[in-house]
Amino acid sequence: MAPLPSTPAFERYRVEAEAMLATGRSLGAVERMLERAPLEAEERSSLWLFAWALHENVGSGEPVALTLVEDGAADAEVHS
Repeated sequence: MAPLPSTPAFERYRVEAEAMLATGRSLGAVERMLERAPLEAEERSSLWLFAWALHENVGSGEPVALTLVEDGAADAEVHS
């Protein structure tokens, strides 16, 4: 099976899944988020497997160190 190209949506949801697990959200919460994601079935499956593997390595008892980035990108303006 050839690797899937990384689409912007796939990458965005990969980062979201990783962040959810890093901040202590459950694998079930990640699964629910992915069920609603506008992704192809193969992308959704890949992300679930990624989250499952990551969850196995980042247990709830491990500390997570989040650091502030100096001079990071400015917040995007929200237009309604």
